[in-house]
Amino acid sequence: METPLAGVKLTLMDALDTAVAATYSVADGEFAFYDVADGVYTVLATAEGYRATAPMAATVLNGSIVNMTIVMTVDTRTYNGTVSGIIRDQNGNAVAGCFVGLFQIVGGVETLTAATKTNTAGMYLFGGVTAGEYLVKAKMEA
Repeated sequence: METPLAGVKLTLMDALDTAVAATYSVADGEFAFYDVADGVYTVLATAEGYRATAPMAATVLNGSIVNMTIVMTVDTRTYNGTVSGIIRDQNGNAVAGCFVGLFQIVGGVETLTAATKTNTAGMYLFGGVTAGEYLVKAKMEA
């Protein structure tokens, strides 16, 4: 048996793929749409940290009750971010050619994970940054 999941957003879509209602699951995982007209619908479930489900079909006839079990799958994909900024001097001018280091902090220890130099506009960018705590340090070469 699956563990019930609260806070799942459930969207009821009509035959034209138009959202006609939305609700959220409660602590025991249950949800309901009320006063749904007869017709063919699909239900889409989404929740943070879980993959969206494929839409599930539901047909309402003569005010019938449709029961469905939706199984959510934990989203284990990694999402990488970007760290960027502009290095300026004490007068607010962009600093070109400045060394910029990206340090990951784990257990209070700083580890250099990437380095670059600023462009002519003082800008730097680190792509593909994994989740975590980071510190950016800049240093002008003498």
